Amino acid sequence: MEQEILKRLVLASDTTIIGMGVEPVVSREQPLSILHTLHMMLLCCCWPVHKCVTVLSCFDTLIVTVLAYKSFNALSSAIHDPDWFTVLFFLFFLGFATCQIIATIFIILAHKRNIARYCYPRLVLIAGLTICSAIACIVMLFYFGGAQATMNNFFFRVYEYFFEEVDALERAELKSELRMYAAGFFVLALTFCAYSLFELFLTRKFYLSLDDFTPIPQSDPSAPQPAFNPDFAQAPVV
Repeated sequence: MEQEILKRLVLASDTTIIGMGVEPVVSREQPLSILHTLHMMLLCCCWPVHKCVTVLSCFDTLIVTVLAYKSFNALSSAIHDPDWFTVLFFLFFLGFATCQIIATIFIILAHKRNIARYCYPRLVLIAGLTICSAIACIVMLFYFGGAQATMNNFFFRVYEYFFEEVDALERAELKSELRMYAAGFFVLALTFCAYSLFELFLTRKFYLSLDDFTPIPQSDPSAPQPAFNPDFAQAPVV
């Protein structure tokens, strides 16, 4: 009942102020707080930062584990006649999945024990992925910037060295396909680079929010200094 009366009084006062030709005073901090809230929502910071980092780490681990499982199925289906390309892909995704699992475990432990240095595996992994994706984007920019013929010839030489030779007709068809694949790979690398930078930002923010670990000294504490009285050393007054 009291709240209803207060609402009516506030509404009546606003109506009176507007009727007098005076606009009601609006706090300047209100739109700023709304913009700050929207900015935090866009950066997924409306959620606790440790939850954002943990969920993204688990998501990355899930994706890489699925890829490792698929590469294992491809290797097991060709176990009697294994291809070195299939074996290489399986070893790559197996090592990648192992790194993701270790980084995720340490991220969870970092939140549980409040130790900042446990974020190092995840930070190193994301920094490496960011650098690799940035290098891939730079290479694709060189490809579309004028080095397309040189890079295509290098690709054909590598392909013919490991597999079979390609004639002129197949090479012309592959050049058009390579350009399309390069465009798709550039978009994928650019997206992954932006995603890795976003993860790196959140993980570093989580790292800065934790307390650094201070080891307890193993040596015994030193004995306190003996008491000293300067008047005791003076000669007695006669």
